[in-house]
Amino acid sequence: MAHSPGVIHSQRLRSPSRRRLKRLAADPHVLLAVAVVLAALVIEMATRGNTVLVVVPALVYLGVQSLLALRGRKGRSPAIDTARLLFALAAVIWMSVGTGNPATLPLASLALPIVVMAAALGTRQVIAVGGALVMAALTLYLVPTFATPEIREGLVQRGIALAATAVVLAAGTRRTISVLERAVAQARAANAGMRRHARQMATIEAIGRTLANDGPTPEALDHVMGLLVERFGYRYPSIYIRDGDLMRLRAQRGYDKVIETFDGTVGVVGRVMRTGRPELVVDVHADPEYSAASPDVLSEVSIPLRAGDAIIGVLNIESGQDAPPLDMSDLDTMVVAADRISVELSLDREREALRERAALFTRLAAFGSAVNASLEPTTAYGRIVSAVTDALQTDTTTLVLREPATQDDRIVAIHGSEERYVGVRIPPGEGLAGKAILERRIIASESFGRRDFASTLQGAPVAGDMVAASIPLLDEDRVVGAISLTRTDLARAFTALELEAMPLIGSQVTLALANVELHARVADAAIRDPLTGLWNRRHLEVSTARLFAARARLPLDERRPIAIILFDLDHFGAFNKQHGHITGDAVLRSFGSILARRLRSSDIVARFGGEEFVAILDGATVEEAHRVADEIRRELESARVTGVDGESLRATVSAGCASLGPAVSSLEALLEVADVGLQMAKRGGRNQVVAA
Repeated sequence: MAHSPGVIHSQRLRSPSRRRLKRLAADPHVLLAVAVVLAALVIEMATRGNTVLVVVPALVYLGVQSLLALRGRKGRSPAIDTARLLFALAAVIWMSVGTGNPATLPLASLALPIVVMAAALGTRQVIAVGGALVMAALTLYLVPTFATPEIREGLVQRGIALAATAVVLAAGTRRTISVLERAVAQARAANAGMRRHARQMATIEAIGRTLANDGPTPEALDHVMGLLVERFGYRYPSIYIRDGDLMRLRAQRGYDKVIETFDGTVGVVGRVMRTGRPELVVDVHADPEYSAASPDVLSEVSIPLRAGDAIIGVLNIESGQDAPPLDMSDLDTMVVAADRISVELSLDREREALRERAALFTRLAAFGSAVNASLEPTTAYGRIVSAVTDALQTDTTTLVLREPATQDDRIVAIHGSEERYVGVRIPPGEGLAGKAILERRIIASESFGRRDFASTLQGAPVAGDMVAASIPLLDEDRVVGAISLTRTDLARAFTALELEAMPLIGSQVTLALANVELHARVADAAIRDPLTGLWNRRHLEVSTARLFAARARLPLDERRPIAIILFDLDHFGAFNKQHGHITGDAVLRSFGSILARRLRSSDIVARFGGEEFVAILDGATVEEAHRVADEIRRELESARVTGVDGESLRATVSAGCASLGPAVSSLEALLEVADVGLQMAKRGGRNQVVAA
């Protein structure tokens, strides 16, 4: 709705008037003047005296106070307040005695509210006003003769009463006001403390939310430092996190030059590391252990960050020279803040441990599948060292196994290093593997160098010290071998979780090796003669078929000769009947041992059936075969077997040899020729070798 110009002008005129009225209504001196003037007028009207002599000072009093209220600046000055109170007192005395009428003397009692107001305003005001009133009363007491005859009567008594009343009223009012002021001050301090505590708790909660949402990342810790600066006004906050034996700086604000690490030997932070107790140093210059990062620092608060009984970090606060020194309230507040930060750091460590555990278990699951993926020994050994490397994230992994026959410990597989050391013997008790096997426990070292190597590995290439561990492989009471692990980064020592997982890895590897060994035994049993340990006829046929197939792919002039020896124990059937099968089996085992010992590992030696044995000598001539066969014959002839009754028995063997040229393409062809020589040896009296 639109307003006319006259209305708008009227509103503009009224606006300053309203402000002046509000200002007058808010001024305590004006309000006191109004009350005093009204009381004076009422008293004067009741006495029917000379009204002008009361009204004039009353209006002067009210007008001056109003003018001072309108012209004065915002806020009151104690000096001006005192002057206005004294002026009020003077006006009251003027009104009470200025008329010369005894009836107006009660107006002097209006000085009492002025004294009360002075007491409410302050001690200086009440002393000034009260003193002035007493002086006025004394003046009236000392010079009563100067008063008019009409008011002289009772003047002294009234003056004394007025002065005494003013003193009592001033003292009582001031005391009451002082008590109220103290109560108000205490209430304000308590309220301020509560607000400060609320702000502190809000800041601490903000710190907790930041770390809970983001984790103790560098960005989150830097934001926490910002909260300490903005909300608490701390100039130099910093936080250190444990890194091994050191406290390492993770975030800070305010420093131009920083102290990156504390090792516990110097500084207030170092002392907190050692003692685990919060520290308040009001004056750092008086602390002999203080280590300065800034010359501007005056005082310091240092609080340990804990995870259980372990100290995982330190929260540090320092104040500047131009700021108040830190006190117990700062210490108490930072203890609460440190507890909140500690909780989040501990939770993050737990989360990291869970992630690490989950990752390790995932790798262990893959490890279990990998180590059991092959039953062929050489392949299985390679898979084992590769799988262990992946599971424990090592740089090199070495598998050492004990040979059942010789009890020697030898390297059978290496991952991450030179394979030329495969087959090297590890002397008992030497190196990590030797110690782990000897002591039957996990051996770990955070500084493993060439000086700690087994004597047989001193030539191995090593850049420097390493982190190393060795896991013994135990099958109940039997030592199978050991797995040795190394890392070139000394900062990556094996964790407690990894050390905890090593026995499990050792058990799985031992089980995988047992499966390999069992499979080898089963497979060996299928192709070996169980009595003599030699190959059986099935393996003989498969091996010779493979041999002749490879031979057939070569040109005739490149094919090497092949010799065969066919052995047959003499009169073995009669020997069994006469001395028993147990003694016969002993003869077979003895002859099998002679064959295995006298023939090369590249030769194919098999029990052909019953008391017949065959030896295939690749690359040998018939003459060489005849010589070997005759040596074997003589050794059996000289060997003795103990019979059931303890008698010393001997056996003999006949043999036929053959060697065919490059065109020979089957075992049967060799056997036919060798059998001719064997039959000739038997007809010739046995215990001899004949080359066909």
